[in-house]
Amino acid sequence: MPFCPSCGAEFRAGFSVCNTCGVDLVSSLEKPKEVTRTSQVESDDNHGEEPLRLLGTFADETTATLVRRLLDDAGIPSVSLGGHAPQIGNCMPWQVLVDEDYVDAAKETVASYQSPTLITGQIEGELQRLSTDLTRLTRQRRDLSPAIQSLQQTIDKLREQLAELNPEIEE
Repeated sequence: MPFCPSCGAEFRAGFSVCNTCGVDLVSSLEKPKEVTRTSQVESDDNHGEEPLRLLGTFADETTATLVRRLLDDAGIPSVSLGGHAPQIGNCMPWQVLVDEDYVDAAKETVASYQSPTLITGQIEGELQRLSTDLTRLTRQRRDLSPAIQSLQQTIDKLREQLAELNPEIEE
């Protein structure tokens, strides 16, 4: 049975190209120890390959895209591989790779984004968005008012818990 080396999908005999990735199928899958990127255009200093290091794997494209955007904003070159679609079985998780010279800077960039105060701020923002959506839904569907009011109380409790958590994080 042939396999796609990019997404890991298995195909029936007779197939030679992955219909999702467009790459030639192989007879077996092997995990590479180090991923390298070959330059499409010869550079002036004739370096043809730059070793890439795995920064992390992610279950969804949104998270991988966010990490790539953070790295781009910090001036850290990166690439992502795998994870073509959640409906494809045996699909590799999204992998974000960076040039080996940027690994430490990339880890620091991602870690600073994942700091607890930023995460609680993001949660507060999501709670505000949910509260706004619930207010709009209450206007549209008066019959759901008791259920919506219960959800709003839960959101208010979560906000209180976050407010208590924030000072603890900053200490």
